[in-house]
Amino acid sequence: DVAHVVAEWEPEIRRLCNELIDNMGDIETVDAAVQYAQNIPVYVIARMLGLPLEDSDYFRETVHMVLEEIGAEFGERQGAFEKLDAYLGMHVRDHIENPKDDLIGFLLNAKIYDQPLSLQHVGGSIILLLIAGIDTTWSAIGSSLWHLATNPVDRRRLVDNPALMPTAIEEFLRAYAPVTMARVVKDDYNFHGNEMKQNDWVLLPFPAANRDPKEFENADQVLIDREVNRHAAFGLGIHRCLGSNLARLELRVAVEEFLAAFPDFELAPDEVVKWSVGQIRGPRELPVRINARTL
Repeated sequence: DVAHVVAEWEPEIRRLCNELIDNMGDIETVDAAVQYAQNIPVYVIARMLGLPLEDSDYFRETVHMVLEEIGAEFGERQGAFEKLDAYLGMHVRDHIENPKDDLIGFLLNAKIYDQPLSLQHVGGSIILLLIAGIDTTWSAIGSSLWHLATNPVDRRRLVDNPALMPTAIEEFLRAYAPVTMARVVKDDYNFHGNEMKQNDWVLLPFPAANRDPKEFENADQVLIDREVNRHAAFGLGIHRCLGSNLARLELRVAVEEFLAAFPDFELAPDEVVKWSVGQIRGPRELPVRINARTL
């Protein structure tokens, strides 16, 4: 059961969040993105795969190159992919020579129709996990903390009434869905007067779908007690995100522990919040001022 396996990671994620908070010290201003949100999914995915935690900066740089540096020279991006392919190939070979009980080990032992996965399939699955599971999740965490930094009423409601956390997390996912997916048009199609041709690339902005007034009451309002919330932050149908259980867990624990340590915080005055570009949206720098702290 996927949900049960993912739930077993909660104590480890909670320990990591508290360690990150402790490492911030007693300074008045912290970067909730760089010092906190961006570390959580990198650590979790690396631990799951059995990759060295000290390579976390490399994972971040690679994800940034793939998802944001779309204007970079082709050779630069191609070189980044080749470097990643060589890096992962080295670790896959190490897992073959020295079997380990982790996700790479699981992939190497997995079979489809009684046939083991090819090494290319294993490597592609690892790349997908790194690309799909890191930036998306830290963006969701960062956007949620940005909301709480800019909406003191919601922040106080969550601090005073933790039972609201499940609906709040789903509402943050709806309102600040981090992903916009690309798809290829299968057949010529006229969409509300817009001609789409076969093999055209189109973007499906999940954040826009989640603000559709035909689907959600008060669609442009962030309501942390919203109960009817069939959002599309993880996609819908057969292409729905395979890692949604893990992302939800990381997001919930990250918000819970940040609020437990910093029940009163706001955007730092005279500082600038920097947002990502490309198909993933979330704060890259999120300086917040801590007004009170309890440990």
